[in-house]
Amino acid sequence: MKFNYKSNLIPMLWLVMNHAIAENQPYKASWQQFRGPAANSIAFDQNIPADLISEKNLIWKTQIPKGHSSPCIWEDKIFLTGYYQNAFQIMCLDRKTGKKIWGQSREMPELGRYDHVAAAPANPTPTTNGKTVLFYFDDYGLIATDLNGANQWEKKMSSTNNSFSYGASPIIVDDKILLNRDGGLDSSLLCLDLKSGTEVWRAMRPDMMPSFCTPYFTESNGEELILSGGSSQLVAYSLKSGEEKWNVTGLPSFVCPSPTASNGVIVFGGWTTAHVSGKTRVESTFGEDSGVSEVALQNPESFFQEFDTNKDGQLTKSEFPPSRAKDAFNWIDSNANGFVSLNELSILYSETDIAPGRNVIVGIKQGGNGDVTKTNVLWELRRGLPYVASPLIVNAKVYLFAKGGYATCVDLQTGKPYYLKERLGIGGEYYASPIAVDNKIIVCSHRGTVFFLAESENFKLLRSVDLGEKVYATPAVVDSKLYIRSSDHLWAWGNHVN
Repeated sequence: MKFNYKSNLIPMLWLVMNHAIAENQPYKASWQQFRGPAANSIAFDQNIPADLISEKNLIWKTQIPKGHSSPCIWEDKIFLTGYYQNAFQIMCLDRKTGKKIWGQSREMPELGRYDHVAAAPANPTPTTNGKTVLFYFDDYGLIATDLNGANQWEKKMSSTNNSFSYGASPIIVDDKILLNRDGGLDSSLLCLDLKSGTEVWRAMRPDMMPSFCTPYFTESNGEELILSGGSSQLVAYSLKSGEEKWNVTGLPSFVCPSPTASNGVIVFGGWTTAHVSGKTRVESTFGEDSGVSEVALQNPESFFQEFDTNKDGQLTKSEFPPSRAKDAFNWIDSNANGFVSLNELSILYSETDIAPGRNVIVGIKQGGNGDVTKTNVLWELRRGLPYVASPLIVNAKVYLFAKGGYATCVDLQTGKPYYLKERLGIGGEYYASPIAVDNKIIVCSHRGTVFFLAESENFKLLRSVDLGEKVYATPAVVDSKLYIRSSDHLWAWGNHVN
């Protein structure tokens, strides 16, 4: 074994208790949900060398529809979602060949106007227990099939209308489905019966902003809990009843990372532009490699003077430099007329936070009742915070990957940094969550570079490989083979003999 199971006790208990893994099914033959067998991004007992990604080790490369869901793998089947023109796509590929085994489509409404270029209608990762496969689309609902594509049931739902698109994935615990529905008219954590799709309980969350936070199963003092983050807090609910057990406040309001836990400590939080203002917000919005001058960072008038090339008093998307601002052009263009005015741009330069909350990652001691913010928060970290990529815990170390290509590693119990904001060498966003395998950390940049780092208290970059395509989805590892979904393809690397 490459990982210390004792220091990852909670995930291993999850494996034992969660009937999504059949008793006779070795966990190395499945990656059956977002972030893998124990939902903690650890590939147990796998062999992935740092030089795996190479032409000689490429088993297959299959073109797939657009979509950001990660591979869901059960034995020799890979399940994915996507979209093409006016249809949602669900599909199953042969893990040995990459060829399509079966597929279905569902008509979707006209693609809406998202506020961010990275938004998509097919983000949630499918999940399976080896009998039922669940596919979720926010603009449609849940679709349940068997492994061979035979429909079991469907449950249509109203959209949460997240302008940045919906990102949370469903999870299966025993005979229950847990689904984050934050931000909609029925904003809630929803628990459904796996066999029928009927509602078991609904924990209402009426004040929650839309989030991308996938629910996370954990156990504390013999009680099974579901953790759900959003709108400046993390809440623990009873798996049995949906009753709120405890909460931690003072966290990010618009949250993309999902919680994780190990050895009695929960790690959760992140970063969002909603909690920075003034020059800090402007610098984070345009970034180090955007080419924006220091003068243009000072005020919107100077920015217009620099980038309004035709001097018509308004900015088109093509006039924006490569940056978060260009990615979120539709959000800045609040009146949706296709142009950004000086008044619309000025919000980026304002000294007012957009939403309550703060940018922080916290370590939380398991247990307690009610508001445990003052009693159970062990540590806080305010630098090197991820925007989208979820934290990764390996052998009592927490790994974080932030926009701009910064890697951070801190101690699980104290939050003390082993290293802080070390540069990977590739900027831009980091949407995919990191995974741990074979004493290595694998993380993908949005620009398409895959990094292999040593699982160590010291920053050590082992190798980097450019795929030549953008990456949004978290990788998967099964039978010592690495699967990565890029913008147009699903790739499989490994030893051709196995």
